[in-house]
Amino acid sequence: MATQIESHRTGAEVVKGDAICSKKTIELLEEIGLPKGLLPLEDIQEFGYNRATGFMWLVQGKKKVEHTFKKIKQTVSYAAEVTAFVEKGKLRKITGVKTKELMLWLSVVEVYIADATPEKVTFKTGTGLSDSFDATAFALGDSSHQHTTEAHRVKPPRRNYKSMASQIESHRTGAEVVKGDAICKKKSMELLEELGLPKGLLPMEDIQEFGYNRDTGFMWLVQGKKKVEHTFKKIKQTVSYAVEVTAFVEKGKLRKITGVKTKELMLWLSVVEVYIADTTPDKVTFKTGTGLSDSFDATAFALGEI
Repeated sequence: MATQIESHRTGAEVVKGDAICSKKTIELLEEIGLPKGLLPLEDIQEFGYNRATGFMWLVQGKKKVEHTFKKIKQTVSYAAEVTAFVEKGKLRKITGVKTKELMLWLSVVEVYIADATPEKVTFKTGTGLSDSFDATAFALGDSSHQHTTEAHRVKPPRRNYKSMASQIESHRTGAEVVKGDAICKKKSMELLEELGLPKGLLPMEDIQEFGYNRDTGFMWLVQGKKKVEHTFKKIKQTVSYAVEVTAFVEKGKLRKITGVKTKELMLWLSVVEVYIADTTPDKVTFKTGTGLSDSFDATAFALGEI
């Protein structure tokens, strides 16, 4: 990044010192039509902007700053050097900015306000994930290391539960099926234990039906509630379980999962696989439909820890 900065230094406006750098940053964000609180860096040592190339940079004294925008409860990390190419309503080819998703820090590569939705700021990560938030969440005075109420978010489309019900029916013949919360929970935990997965991995409530077809490897759970959102406290990860949860099971793995989502970048992403690898028997890996995956200590999903 330092090399990139040097290549744009000639002809650039450069100032040094936290007060003037903060002022110039806010003025530039305002000029291009972005919220003035979007870059809350600390102890800024240098601000630079090359109007001819559209390149801007900030150098802060700290190695990095992790900042939480309180209205949306979103944590963003700013490195010692932050750079971007700027244009009206947009920062692009950003470096040095990351957002925390699925316990991973994902690089933010673009931030923009679309002409069609001037009240929304959209963040795009290097993985292709993007989401939009109320621009007011990034106004000066509305960002903090504290958490308050969540801002409005773009909601993903609902899953078609009818298709899952049809899938269950296609595996019902020859399956072991039980009804009632207590016996369903018992069977669910026994199956997870048999597979070598943590018994607290599926903490659903008011389970009305459990089914497992040993021949096809297909299992399902149907709960009375529309959905249950559950936070695994050791890893502070929220997972949503739909009315119907299904999966194909094998030793150490649930695959082709339906009805389970994890919350990332204010979006609910479908979890498609959960497994324990032979090489890391103490870790449970979650894989989402976007290709994102991460591993957690298996103890986080033990009964009594959820």
